[in-house]
Amino acid sequence: MRWLDWIERRLEWLHFPGLFKYLTFLGVIAYACQWARPEIALLLDFDRAKILSGEVWRVFTFLFAPMGMQRFTPFGVLFLFFAVQISFLISDSLEEAWGATRLTLYILVAWIGLAVAQFVFDPGLLGSGSMLYTSLFLSFATLFPRVEFSFFFLFPIQVRFLGWLSGVLLLLNAITNPMSLILTVPAMVPYLLWVLPDVVHGRKSLVKAAHRRRKFQTASRPEALAFHRCESCGRTERDSEDLEFFTLPDGKEYCQDHLPPQA
Repeated sequence: MRWLDWIERRLEWLHFPGLFKYLTFLGVIAYACQWARPEIALLLDFDRAKILSGEVWRVFTFLFAPMGMQRFTPFGVLFLFFAVQISFLISDSLEEAWGATRLTLYILVAWIGLAVAQFVFDPGLLGSGSMLYTSLFLSFATLFPRVEFSFFFLFPIQVRFLGWLSGVLLLLNAITNPMSLILTVPAMVPYLLWVLPDVVHGRKSLVKAAHRRRKFQTASRPEALAFHRCESCGRTERDSEDLEFFTLPDGKEYCQDHLPPQA
């Protein structure tokens, strides 16, 4: 979209290389801090009443609070390890594809949308910051669908399948818990603005390119490859699939429109 490109050019100064990595790193710190204070995530998560009473930091810290909600277990540590690896891969890949400015704007739009939605509707849902991670993961899965992950170093799976699974889970969650749309919609706004139009445009370009390629191949095919040819008008079966040809006793071939009268 041209207006988005215009905004990016005007806000080119607004870029924070590695912003998503820093958010992930802060999430790891929140996870580690819960060893000393198990309630740490609740101190960081979004709470409208407490924000209005003075705990302003929650407007920012809710973005990385979800990692602090993971229980400290061996499986939790393993999950955190893979989550950090994937988050760093997403950050590097999207920054390389978009540049730091667009990725920064993506995160800011999702953050502002989530904060405003929770201020207005106050859904009271924990872990709202996880929607930012989900949105960025879907963007990564859409733009790099054939990247493979190895779960537990054993089971390779392409990220597009995980993206489809995430999309289905979001849809099911919206059906079973409509209040979740208060978080899902603002988190997916930057996906709809930056990712989806590029995908649609890219697929349209692929369709047009395939059509041009088929047209070129047909046009460049030697005429000698035609199996039927009318002696009168010169048309072949390549000119019309419904055209019928008839061979006369003298060996000459005519189309149905120019068949000479029989004596």
